[in-house]
Amino acid sequence: MNRPDAQHNPGAERDSANDERTSPVSEETPETTAAGDRWERLAPKARIVAVIAGIVGVLAAVLSPILPVDYTKAELSWPQNGSVANVAAPTVSFVPVSMELSVPCSLGAKLPRSGGVLLSTVPEKGEEAAKVGLFVRVTEDSLQVTSRNVVLLDAPRAQAQSTAGCVVKIRGGDDGVHGVVENIPPAEDGSPYTFDIADPNKRPQLVGVYTSLPANSAPAEGLSFHAVLDTRFISTPTSLKFWVLVFGIAATVLSILALAVLDARDGRGHRIRLSAATWRPRWVDGFVGAILLVWLFVGANTADDGYQVTVGRIAKDAGYLDNYYRYFGAPQDPFGWHYHYLSLWMQISTATPWLRLLPFIFALASWWLISRFAIPRLGRAVRQSTPALWAAALVFLAVWMPYNNGLRVEPLIALGALFTWVCVERSIATGRFLPLTIGIMAAALTLTAHPTGVMAAVALLAGLRPLLRRFMARRKRDGILPLLLPILASGLAILYLIFADQALAPILEGVGVNGEVGPTNKWWEEPLRYYMLMNPTADGSIARRFGMLITFVCVILVVIMLLNRKRLTGIATAPTWRLVAMALGCTALLAFQPTKWTHQMGIYASVAGALAAVATACADRAIMRRRRNRTLFAAACMYVLAVAFSGRNQWWYVGNYGMPWRDSTPELKGITFATVFLAIAAALTILGVWQHFRDDYVAADQRRGASTGVFSRLRSPSLIAVSTVMLAFTLVSFAKADMTQRHSWSWGKSNVDALRGKPCALAEAVLVEDKPNDGLLVAANVAGQRDLTPGAALAGKEMTGFDPNGVGEDLAADESAEAKNEVDRSSSDPSTDANSTGTGTDTGSTETDGTDDSASGNGSSSDTAGGTGEQVGVNGSRQKLPFGLSPRKTPVLGTYGSPGGAGHLVSAWYQMPQRTADRPLITMSVAGQVEYIDDLSVTHKGQTVRVEYGRVEADGSVTPVGQRVPMDTDYAPEWRNLRFPLDQAPPRATVVRVVADDTSAVPDQWLAITPPRMSTTVGLTELVGKTDPVLLDWSVALAFPCQRPARARHGVLETPVWRIAPDRIGEEINSQRWMAGDYGGPLGIIENELSPTVLPSYLRNDWARDWGSLMRLEPLVPQRTADLTISTDTHHGLWSPGPMRASRNSN
Repeated sequence: MNRPDAQHNPGAERDSANDERTSPVSEETPETTAAGDRWERLAPKARIVAVIAGIVGVLAAVLSPILPVDYTKAELSWPQNGSVANVAAPTVSFVPVSMELSVPCSLGAKLPRSGGVLLSTVPEKGEEAAKVGLFVRVTEDSLQVTSRNVVLLDAPRAQAQSTAGCVVKIRGGDDGVHGVVENIPPAEDGSPYTFDIADPNKRPQLVGVYTSLPANSAPAEGLSFHAVLDTRFISTPTSLKFWVLVFGIAATVLSILALAVLDARDGRGHRIRLSAATWRPRWVDGFVGAILLVWLFVGANTADDGYQVTVGRIAKDAGYLDNYYRYFGAPQDPFGWHYHYLSLWMQISTATPWLRLLPFIFALASWWLISRFAIPRLGRAVRQSTPALWAAALVFLAVWMPYNNGLRVEPLIALGALFTWVCVERSIATGRFLPLTIGIMAAALTLTAHPTGVMAAVALLAGLRPLLRRFMARRKRDGILPLLLPILASGLAILYLIFADQALAPILEGVGVNGEVGPTNKWWEEPLRYYMLMNPTADGSIARRFGMLITFVCVILVVIMLLNRKRLTGIATAPTWRLVAMALGCTALLAFQPTKWTHQMGIYASVAGALAAVATACADRAIMRRRRNRTLFAAACMYVLAVAFSGRNQWWYVGNYGMPWRDSTPELKGITFATVFLAIAAALTILGVWQHFRDDYVAADQRRGASTGVFSRLRSPSLIAVSTVMLAFTLVSFAKADMTQRHSWSWGKSNVDALRGKPCALAEAVLVEDKPNDGLLVAANVAGQRDLTPGAALAGKEMTGFDPNGVGEDLAADESAEAKNEVDRSSSDPSTDANSTGTGTDTGSTETDGTDDSASGNGSSSDTAGGTGEQVGVNGSRQKLPFGLSPRKTPVLGTYGSPGGAGHLVSAWYQMPQRTADRPLITMSVAGQVEYIDDLSVTHKGQTVRVEYGRVEADGSVTPVGQRVPMDTDYAPEWRNLRFPLDQAPPRATVVRVVADDTSAVPDQWLAITPPRMSTTVGLTELVGKTDPVLLDWSVALAFPCQRPARARHGVLETPVWRIAPDRIGEEINSQRWMAGDYGGPLGIIENELSPTVLPSYLRNDWARDWGSLMRLEPLVPQRTADLTISTDTHHGLWSPGPMRASRNSN
């Protein structure tokens, strides 16, 4: 007998729906109604259409990966425009598909006797130039060809230059690298000047074409370079493919409609009637919506938001979803359709509130599915329980807020997985397959958005047995093929989206590159994910721990209750088991993911909410009758709080600004929150144990915990209580952070400003010394000092132990504890193994220097690492100065290497210019170990450097009026800038001097100083602008929405003018490793093409904060952007131009 209420209202089915076999399924005889007769008459045609259209849809989908596409072809030829001037064409794939060059030997005569470069693919001064580039050069006595640190050819220079017709020819491609010096006599041993390397991985990196030949000289006859760039991922569909896809999509839709006609033979029609209660808003809906809306503005960013932003922003120019930060230009995800809608969304605006609107919409949709479809399906006890509804809301928020507030794919997957489960349940409950086809398409979309979308596939597998029963029940009435083919076509329909404009071969190549570059953790390393969840980092923050642990507690309780009793009153056991299967099955399958990031756990958010509702219903005294069990469940919830609060209240990057307890476990007056919660949990455990033994001797009412008081009348409060504590702690923490940062920068303030027309986020609050040399203070003309030179002014009158060259040789900053933790986490990752080698080998070749196993791009490439040069500074120093400081203006004094290791210095008085709003600081560049105050107001020990303020009296004498301890960041011993806020300086001070003391005899406890500055600062947005190309490190990209990422176009990276990097920890962990050139990251390009200068910069009114750094990038040699020849080639989907080079770039 049909039950229309069960069809039209998912929450209206009777408790008998615990077993799906009792749900209405029409097998052979449809109900004889007018509607049934109408659909019955259409059934024969519908069966034919379903079969034919289904076959067409399936075939078109299967053919879509191999149908021909139009590939963009980019070629570089040189010389250009009648000149041999250097041209830049840094390829994102690092190596070209093929290359040919020809260099006449006679050109060596145009270079000095000492030699020079005739042609190279990387500037000679590049950081890894010898290791990655190809060089045809002449030395004083030879003509050499070197590639990737290997000398391939070495001929006598004089003989080569004087031999008519002598020419060096080199060819590289998928068959390796080959070369010859033509028309020159063999070597003394009779061997010709040739080489053949059959390894395509020995192709050199292509940054451009460079030469030491005079730029204004005309190209010599025979001098040429030609390369075909790797643009295999840039393609568009041919007309044939376009129309096949159009017909395939139409056929798939038609077959699904025919399946709907066959479904309707049961006489119930296709009108979906949702009751008024489904649409009526409730208090809990307003609560969830309000919290999510507040979180949109004040919530922290997630780890990869900047990654998603940049990939989305550059996709339109790139012509495909270029990974940008790694993998040699290959897409990171095999299919990555998730980035397509991100790219379209960002074309409207890149303001953070607009970007966060996407996860906000996903969150509201997820809650709608939980409250209107999932909870009603789980049974009367869940549906009618107000505590269950509130528990679902709170646990859903507990998982969603720390994991899914950003642009990663997890919010979409959480929504897609639950939607798939709802469709499967709908299909099981009604016996129809139209909901199943919709669920299959949703699962396919979810799975292809990211591998963690496997959760949606688990939902399908969990419902496979009852769905198969429905299928077998209908096969006699409707036939096998009319049912099967539309379902199959719907599952394959995702191929139309995946291969709409790309082919199979590039995708397979991209997957291979991703696997070779890594990280590729194995399934048995899955505990690494949970190790990181328990680590004292943002990966294991309090909120992240709580969200996952409370989800596990809900799963365990539900499983125990389902196993303990065959039937639970008011609980739909079959749908509940399928929901549990989703959670457990996904947990198992996550082990096979190649990465073990904790942020992937955000996919549980929607399922966690639904399971929390079931768990709360199960913990109700009507079902969990023993008070002992309810007490122990409450203890388990408190243990979750205790474990969660043993972590730190950390969030990613700028989301951590002003956050209380971001560097320690939460405590008040020495008592940690974790200890309090643990004590409560232990007390509840003891109480539960006591109840276990006591209940054998008490009445049944007391054993069940009958309602006798206010607290006992609360039904299953445990989940609600602990989740409320977590939610309140999170919101109060962010309110406190916003209050702390109210005069500086926070997400809450920034997002409100965006609504007021200031969308540039962190760039609005970063102040930059764009001309630090102009800010150097000069010696004051006061009593006792007149017309001092810069060196004499810094040295003062009684200097001891300081020397102009007293600066340490190794200024690399000590590795932070956070970075060391990250090394431990990545130890199983082959891509970060310093001893791993490339796949290419070349026996019999000569290395040009010693090997270096460090990853290119793995160290700081800024100008703060020190060193010496040939230029003598204003006080005789040969030290390389940081931050663009000029040696002609800036003296240096340091104590490194001084006898006894001690030093004392009191400089002359410096004149302070008039204080203005754009001069908020006195700064000075220092190196070594210096005592300072950090952003947490903690004083760190070191050698002392103070500025002492003075007031000039009427007679010209100076009266000291106070000293200040500097603010600084933890970059010792690198060059960095001490900060002395002028709002803390005595108001009548007009002069200042430096007092420095090195009292330690320990060799590494030294210091070096430069004169103080009072530079005019400008905003980062004003300096960098919105049009200059910028390399935005992926950690910072979300916080700088107004700065334009350097484009990747036709396989070539636009040469950036600026680079914005994150704070020290972010650069160590993320930039220097993930973006390193060895793994196909952009640092491997800019470090070989450009020279960086760090500009002193500060976060307004949060002066000690290490916000990151701004670098000005300048070419290592004069160059211009290369002109490329662009054309189109048509190839089938299995065509490949050859293997990509995915080995470590420095090998």
